[in-house]
Amino acid sequence: MLYYQIMIIMKFGGAALARAANILITSQIIKKYSAEAKLVIVVSAMKGITDKLTEVVNCLNNRQIKKGLIILANIKNIHLSTGKSLNVSVKTQFRIKLLLNNLGRFIINNRNKKITADKIDYILSFGERLSCLIISNTLKLQDIIVCPIDASQLLATDGKFGKAKPLNYKKQESIKKMLQTLIENNITPIVTGFIGYAPDGRITTLGRGGSDLTAAYLANLLNADALYFWKDVDGFYVDDPKKNSQSLMFNNLSYKKAEILTKNGAKILHHQTISHIEKNNIPIYIKNFLNPKATGTLITE
Repeated sequence: MLYYQIMIIMKFGGAALARAANILITSQIIKKYSAEAKLVIVVSAMKGITDKLTEVVNCLNNRQIKKGLIILANIKNIHLSTGKSLNVSVKTQFRIKLLLNNLGRFIINNRNKKITADKIDYILSFGERLSCLIISNTLKLQDIIVCPIDASQLLATDGKFGKAKPLNYKKQESIKKMLQTLIENNITPIVTGFIGYAPDGRITTLGRGGSDLTAAYLANLLNADALYFWKDVDGFYVDDPKKNSQSLMFNNLSYKKAEILTKNGAKILHHQTISHIEKNNIPIYIKNFLNPKATGTLITE
């Protein structure tokens, strides 16, 4: 008799990766669940990094190259100092420096050129690629076998830069096979959210909140048993609990109700997340990485 382990897709947002202490908590959650289930992890950029990269884009558009490079140096310092606090390897530190040095050269080489949508996507893609390196190394230090995956080399999308959509599932069978091979060999894939690649190979982004879409897309592609979104609030609230302390939290929600709420402005999930999930009736859990024992919100049919 074969022993079946459930498969869970877990997406960790920027708050869960905002600093070394949060990354340690995140790694402990992953370690706990990996003892009982097969996991695929999707990560956002560290909190605030996509905003800083957007500032870099604005600097390029305004020909403020020196200011853009100062912001880039700050981004490098944040990632290297976080990595050192977590005792990441010299190899990982080198890869962080290499990525950001490449971005620095790109900024300098485009200082007098038009900043097109594809160039913006290239710049914005670095946040997830950097955070993926740090969380992957942190998990390795906890004896979890992982494989960091840059989705700009994995997830095929259309060519609509800034709001790209993954291609239909039939065209992504290679992803399914690659991820399943890792999972079957007890290797946990750590996938960058938010990014993919266009038909001509250039990097695309799925738009703000796109890491949610990456996680939902992979959950459907792999026919996962559950999809977890780890936030810094206890669940899905009527209003933002950080702005309204009296806001009520849903213990349970239907797909339809959750989709309506997100379309009407609830920012806990990207509004297109549900459409990727409901056909396979994959349960969605909204949980707090700072309070993982809390029940959270369950979204189902």
